[in-house]
Amino acid sequence: MEYRNFIKLVGLLLLFAVLLTAVYSSKRRIEASIDDAFKYAIEQDYQNRKDYVRGLTRQYSRFFRNNPIHPVVERKIGSYSFRTSDGITTYTFADSVPEEVAKRLLNQHLMDQLCKLNPNHVKKKFQGYLNNKDVQASVGVLCLRDTACYWSEADSIVPKNAYSTPRHTLDLTGTLKVQAWADYGWGEVLAHLDPVTYLMLLLLAGLGLWVWPSSKSPKQEIEAEESEEESNKGIWIDSEKQELYVDGVLCTIRRLDLALLQMLYEQQGECVTREEIKQRFWPTDNNAGEKIDSHIKNIRKILKDFPRYQVTTVRGKGYYLSEV
Repeated sequence: MEYRNFIKLVGLLLLFAVLLTAVYSSKRRIEASIDDAFKYAIEQDYQNRKDYVRGLTRQYSRFFRNNPIHPVVERKIGSYSFRTSDGITTYTFADSVPEEVAKRLLNQHLMDQLCKLNPNHVKKKFQGYLNNKDVQASVGVLCLRDTACYWSEADSIVPKNAYSTPRHTLDLTGTLKVQAWADYGWGEVLAHLDPVTYLMLLLLAGLGLWVWPSSKSPKQEIEAEESEEESNKGIWIDSEKQELYVDGVLCTIRRLDLALLQMLYEQQGECVTREEIKQRFWPTDNNAGEKIDSHIKNIRKILKDFPRYQVTTVRGKGYYLSEV
């Protein structure tokens, strides 16, 4: 019983561990999709605003001549300088960055003065990309400009369990930042489980049903085990297979010994005379008496390990099989 309880405990712990790992992996996949969708939304918004600003080139030709919008050189730089109304402004990076990245940061800074980032537009693109990734979630976008906060639509109240993306700094000065949240339910977690996980859960669920703790009390379990043991007790003889089971244990026995034991067993405790045994097995053998003694001795040797069964001698008459 202790071994069975141990198997139950191991099975349940394994089922819990697989389920916990599967849920964790599914959530990570969903949140990675959310992060990617938000990055795509930021990039698309950047490209759209850049295209819009390009259309203003004629009106702001001097502005764009001094501050180009297009990255053109692939190299790493440690600082970036551009001309403003106050003169030349230089920004230094903590680490060298590709010039394309530096110019993108500059572009965001310049464009935000002409075409400010709209969190509603970013949210719309974010929601669309997320739907394309088969993730159903309510979303919101936050834009930080200096110390001011701008929320998309009425999204300032973030659900308690919503996932928040990393905060992205968009411009050269570090004053323009965006962040998003996405609220998804357990249905999405289950929908994004790895197909292999479903198979493992199915197999472990079957194991769980098998090892699930019994509703019986300890006393009932003991009684059930005792009842099972009791049902195995007794002598069972298979004449076709020439097999002998005593109290559920398979015993090695010779064919003729088994036949003699079966003759005693069939008499249900009544005496079987030596003459009856002789007529059954050795009707014409002058040495039948010695053979009877030899086979009775073999049977007693087999039953020695099961004291409750005995071949008792009735002096001057024969034998009977008794159960103590």
